[in-house]
Amino acid sequence: MPYFRYKARNRDAYIVTDIMEAPDKSEVVRRIKNNNMVPLDVIELKLTSLLKGKEINITSGVSRQDLVFFLSQFYNLLHSGLSIIESLKIIIDQTQNKYLKKYLINILQDIRNGSPLHKALARQKKVFPKLMVEMVKVGEMIGKIEDVIYDMYIYYKKQLKTTNDIKGAMMYPIFMFVATIGVTIFLLTFVVPTFQSTFAEMGQDLPGVTQFILNVADFVKTKLIYVVLVIVLFITLALMFNRTDKGRMFYSNLALKLPLIKGIYRKGNLIRIASTYSTLLSNSVNAVEGLDITKEILTNRVFIDILDKASTNIQNGIPISKAFEKHWAVDPVFASMVAIGEETATLGVMLKNISEYYDAEMEVTVQRLKKFMEPIVLIILASIVGTILLAVMIPMFSMMETGVQ
Repeated sequence: MPYFRYKARNRDAYIVTDIMEAPDKSEVVRRIKNNNMVPLDVIELKLTSLLKGKEINITSGVSRQDLVFFLSQFYNLLHSGLSIIESLKIIIDQTQNKYLKKYLINILQDIRNGSPLHKALARQKKVFPKLMVEMVKVGEMIGKIEDVIYDMYIYYKKQLKTTNDIKGAMMYPIFMFVATIGVTIFLLTFVVPTFQSTFAEMGQDLPGVTQFILNVADFVKTKLIYVVLVIVLFITLALMFNRTDKGRMFYSNLALKLPLIKGIYRKGNLIRIASTYSTLLSNSVNAVEGLDITKEILTNRVFIDILDKASTNIQNGIPISKAFEKHWAVDPVFASMVAIGEETATLGVMLKNISEYYDAEMEVTVQRLKKFMEPIVLIILASIVGTILLAVMIPMFSMMETGVQ
């Protein structure tokens, strides 16, 4: 059955764009009218074999910051007594992000057609994660949608902070590393060669460091393209390897063992597990389903396997904490607090406390890493640039001394 992309104006005067599977164009028009919309344009999609049952893998255009801001607005409007439809209409009119506006218009139309909020969100899965969809579903079932939206706002706000902390810790070293490579290539390509003919006219042996730098400069000038191609090939192979199960496990283990980032990466994953699972448990999601949803927000295979084991433990009557105990990737404090939470039947509260504890630890760790990395990166940059300049200046000083004599 073919697919059609349509554009229509709904009862709220918003333009709705979506994809519909139908036998023909007239059926699409009929369905649009049945949904109280005015059809504006209907186009059959030719690549139906690629689209069938799949979603085109492109960016949503909505950042996590946009999602946090949307949840904040949504909660405030609901808290003020407005309905879901009225709240969405106000947000649609105020938002500056055209992509978010499009998704919210589609959600509003689905709700107008009788769909519950969680199903409308689920249809826009590029923007709204499964965790949020499941939480909204629970909120609708127990009649606490406002509280759930607030919980989601706090949750994603903390997740955004954790992500920004990790990126902030790595951004400076990466920037300085790239700057070092750029300055080095510039000196070797444009500065050092200008002195090469002068050194050749001197007719005397050059210092070892100078000869080495000249050789490197010659290599960069003539063979740099091959070096770049090798680097691109290496990155491509690394990305292809990452698509395999062995590759994902290899990189997951590597990230948890690299000296500088292992602490931050480990704490980041533990914060996600603790905050997500505690949020789910506190909103009446059962333990096994909560673990399955929590797994979906993780990318590290090591921690995904731990949660798989924890899920199996629950189904076999074994405490969750046993999956974390004595595991090399899990801090003993985390495993102990989970065990205490299970023994006292306060696992949700304990996980929330763990999340807050590691949040504070993360801030300290990030600040320490920044202070540790700044002088090291500067020393490396100064050493490389200084060595190149020294290699150029030593023969020049020698030539000046010979001229004076």
